[in-house]
Amino acid sequence: MKRLALAVLVAAAVVAPGGAAAALDAADQPGERGTAPRAEDYTWAEGRHAVLPPGRAGSSEAQCPPGQVPTGGGYDAFDEGGADLRVRTDAPTGDGWRAVARNTSSTRTIEFWAVVLCAPGTQTRSPRLAPVDR
Repeated sequence: MKRLALAVLVAAAVVAPGGAAAALDAADQPGERGTAPRAEDYTWAEGRHAVLPPGRAGSSEAQCPPGQVPTGGGYDAFDEGGADLRVRTDAPTGDGWRAVARNTSSTRTIEFWAVVLCAPGTQTRSPRLAPVDR
């Protein structure tokens, strides 16, 4: 099978000011207090490989190891020709990344899977904002 470069990687939030980086408290960082994680602290994980016959849909979910949170992710695929994969979901979960896709080919089978980049930290949620009265 020929490898089709369909990998989509969402920008790592740990480098985006004001993004999800706020979810990583300085106390959660490895090394000295307030230092950013080093490259070797990150984990790249792949989900279960889904084999999609022509016209069929499937899903894959990649999980971060305990003590790590997703910072970005996407999907990758193998197929024998063109890009006949329609991705319907490509989004983070609480502890990883989920992708759902359909093989739009009428003749070829496609193998695809979710991928996630994880960093040390704990998941936090933003406080819910109160509705604005007008």
